[in-house]
Amino acid sequence: MENCYFVEMMSCFAQLEQVDAILLAGSKVANSDDALSDYDVYIYTNDEIPLEVRKEITERYCSYIELNNQFWETEDDGVLKDGTEIELIYRSLDWLDNEVDRVVNAFQASTGYSTCFWYNLINSKVIYDRNNRAKKLIEKHSVEFPVELRLNIIDKNLPLLNKAMPAFQSQIKKALERQDIISINHRIAEFISSYFDVLFAINEMPHPGEKKLVKYVLQKCSKIPESFEEDIIDLLSLSGESDVRILDTIDQMVVRLTHLLEVEGLLDTTAV
Repeated sequence: MENCYFVEMMSCFAQLEQVDAILLAGSKVANSDDALSDYDVYIYTNDEIPLEVRKEITERYCSYIELNNQFWETEDDGVLKDGTEIELIYRSLDWLDNEVDRVVNAFQASTGYSTCFWYNLINSKVIYDRNNRAKKLIEKHSVEFPVELRLNIIDKNLPLLNKAMPAFQSQIKKALERQDIISINHRIAEFISSYFDVLFAINEMPHPGEKKLVKYVLQKCSKIPESFEEDIIDLLSLSGESDVRILDTIDQMVVRLTHLLEVEGLLDTTAV
């Protein structure tokens, strides 16, 4: 049964002339939510909703609210009166269309998380859609994973794992020699983000984001490197101790990922 505070709040936002669409994303839609899961709500607007209007609506249904957070995007973050956390993120449909279009149609890769906005859009539940624009946008971008994008993600991220001059492994090695624990953990996080970007590209699946990644891969991906879960656990365990064996674990992970690429015909073995 849907949370009554959530339903009533969405109804209030849907009545605003500035709101084009409201989409719900995250684990609540994927049926993978648990007691710690929140509501990830994306409110797509054609004009800015006055802050006092957002304040009036959110305070009606929330026991706590932080208005106009600007850490990543414009957000109102709070807790519904039943104790469930909620994030209200404000965007425009034109902005999202452009972000997804540059990935899906222009095949632009990033260093990690290349396809997250694409995943977010096509795996969202439409709560409100004034002129069916959100539905049409989801239909527009519900396409097969482009071959060009797949290769571009691999070409951009694979060398950063351990081959290129600025590779994360090289940076981790220097950080270990300096016993710079902040840098060690920061670069391991970067390594992991690019590693997963390549892994999802191999499987021709948009990247779901940061949460529950190991579980998601084991459940959803058919192409997985040997000892995938064990290697991730080893890497993160060693990172807490600044252990030089981190470098061997990274080497092992890259070898296994590269082998998977070779098996899938996605790697020019003469260049490795």
